[in-house]
Amino acid sequence: MKTLDWIAILKEHFTPDDLEDEILYALLNHLIDLGLLVPSENDSLRWQGVDNDLKGEERIPVMQTDLLRVSQSESGFALPFFLRLEIVQLPTLESLLEVEGKKERSKIIPQPERSSDLSNLQIVKKVGRQLEPFLKAESTIVSRLMGEHTTKADARQLFHYIFGKMGSKAQPRKWEQLSRKRHR
Repeated sequence: MKTLDWIAILKEHFTPDDLEDEILYALLNHLIDLGLLVPSENDSLRWQGVDNDLKGEERIPVMQTDLLRVSQSESGFALPFFLRLEIVQLPTLESLLEVEGKKERSKIIPQPERSSDLSNLQIVKKVGRQLEPFLKAESTIVSRLMGEHTTKADARQLFHYIFGKMGSKAQPRKWEQLSRKRHR
């Protein structure tokens, strides 16, 4: 089957409605890297382990079990974000970073807080420190998503969709007044 046919099947049976076509193309490349889709002659793709004799509706249960099986593996860690199956639970950001994060945690040495200086360089450094966890998460997950067919641009599209699905915003803090200066 051609790429457009696979996108139609994924849209109809497996992926959420908010998934755009660009991300679906990136997902197809990732599925090829995972070994679920196999390129064949004339730029077409076939599902690994499914006979060509099976019709469209007969392929769906086989595809569903394969997707569930691979989503449980370490290489298929991102698949739960792209499936609309109720059985699959979304992993947390910490669990996605856990594999490589174990090595880096021992190297982190806390540094003392610097005094505030409103120079441009100090502001840039502060913003950089605030964005550092996000940038590390992006580089770690993008490197895990990249493969022979999945380019860095594809992996970034997949990461941004995953990050949007996580809803990992910080909880709002309850406002409390730290000091009050009385005027007389």
